[in-house]
Amino acid sequence: MAECQRLLLAAFKEATERERHVAELEQSLAASTQCATESEQQAAELRRVLDETAASYQALQQEHEAALDELAWYKRWAFGRRRERLPEVEGQGHLFDLDTPAVDALDESAPQPQAETEVKGHRRRKKRQIDWDKLRQVRHDHDLDDEEKVCSCCGLPMEQIGEDVTHELDYEPAKLIGHIHVRPKYACRRCKDGVSAAPLPSRPIPGGIAGPGLITEVYVGKFGDHLPLYRLEDILTRYGVYISRSTLCDWVKAVAHLLRPLYDLQRELVLQSSVMWTDDTYITVLGGRQGSFKGYFWTYIGDQQHPYSVYDYTNRRTRDGPTSFLENYSGYLHADAFTGYDAMFLDAGSGVIEVACWSHARRKFFNAVNSYPRQSHQVLEWIRQLYDIEDRAHDRSDEARRELRAAEANPILDKIGAYLAELAPTVLPKSSLAKAVTYARNQWEALRRYTEDGRLTIDNNVSERTLRHQAIGRKNYLFLGSEAAGPRAAVLYTIMAGAKRHRIEPWTYVRDLLLRLHADDPCLEEMLPDRWAAAHPKAILNHRLEESRTKAIRTRARRAHRRARRK
Repeated sequence: MAECQRLLLAAFKEATERERHVAELEQSLAASTQCATESEQQAAELRRVLDETAASYQALQQEHEAALDELAWYKRWAFGRRRERLPEVEGQGHLFDLDTPAVDALDESAPQPQAETEVKGHRRRKKRQIDWDKLRQVRHDHDLDDEEKVCSCCGLPMEQIGEDVTHELDYEPAKLIGHIHVRPKYACRRCKDGVSAAPLPSRPIPGGIAGPGLITEVYVGKFGDHLPLYRLEDILTRYGVYISRSTLCDWVKAVAHLLRPLYDLQRELVLQSSVMWTDDTYITVLGGRQGSFKGYFWTYIGDQQHPYSVYDYTNRRTRDGPTSFLENYSGYLHADAFTGYDAMFLDAGSGVIEVACWSHARRKFFNAVNSYPRQSHQVLEWIRQLYDIEDRAHDRSDEARRELRAAEANPILDKIGAYLAELAPTVLPKSSLAKAVTYARNQWEALRRYTEDGRLTIDNNVSERTLRHQAIGRKNYLFLGSEAAGPRAAVLYTIMAGAKRHRIEPWTYVRDLLLRLHADDPCLEEMLPDRWAAAHPKAILNHRLEESRTKAIRTRARRAHRRARRK
């Protein structure tokens, strides 16, 4: 019995010891579990901090790259050249640093320039000669005295064997002419029926003091030479005549009113074009709640069958401007990526087909060169090849130009599209390269559309060049005086743009328009710049035409030499 009690006691102690050990193990397991939980919490907290740090680092990196891009842009704007030209060696050198398949296949699959290009040696340009026959010439004879006409050796009189003719070009300031119209009055002493006199010759501004030549000079000075009215006021004062700038402004208003029918005709004709180019630029306008606001000039350029450049004015940069002007238009429209055009492009019934600008797309990749040199240089190299194709297609017919683009430009466009698709997921969202890639991909269909028709152009630079008149003007006269001045300025700029486009001497052209429009001449078609230029060949300015042609020949020769060197 005692043995049984001892055994029971030993078993009880052993069980108690096991329970105690189990309790210790449970406590240890609970502590371990708690420690593991705390470790997991710490790990989660560390992962959260790491994610926040990574996100903050990425944001700082994006801000850093954006700051570098902005700094590079300001440096180039302040100290560098405005031309977006890359050094040829630099651009080619980056091509060998790329490791993507699309880039490695560039040299093998890229279309080569035609072997028929022949580069000739450069010649020294001829010095431009002055047409002395068009000038008022004054002859001055400088002869020797009679004593000097005797030979000093033999004493016999010398004979004239020829003469030296030396030209001198001088200048006399313009002169104001005061026309005095005298009209005798007649009356009958017996009948007393009234007084008779010859009618006064008509003038563009009835009752005004200004003749057609002076009004034309003010108009050409303001919208052709971009002179503010206060400078024209000072110029007239130097000639001994003081005319206030408010009076000059009234003359400009009268000119706009007279030229309005011709403007409306050009607007109607330009909307009949199959292809059109458009762009806009701002101008400060006095008035409004805050004292001034930004108005906008819009240019609309017609095709070769309708060679007119028409301006429109709006108080805001919204879609209402182009939508209203192009309400009845149907055809191709070269434009930038302004969202105001999207309503027309997306409307299937509008008939307006978008053609995007490769110059805008190139500019965005050019701005990303400092941050992403390899990728940007690659796209810029392909764009250069596209422009080389356009250079070779310049003198070809529309159909031949379309065939050349289909054969050589489309393969390059396919490579650009594939490369942008590969590049899009790898760039930082807010970087300069991402902006360029996003812009090109969003406009991709419109960027490729120029290859469909030979009449289309690769960019929209022609409209940007047309808006230089407004850009230079606002640097001089700074602003428009009122909202009503905007539509008048659009009319006046349109007439001046027609004269410059067809190389017409503007003073002669505008003076003739004022005289004919004031006399209610019904033949508006004859006043169109292209038809007026054909009827007045002596009023065509050919000096700049020769200069531009010579420059174009040199440029094409340089590009041909560059293509031949790359072969």
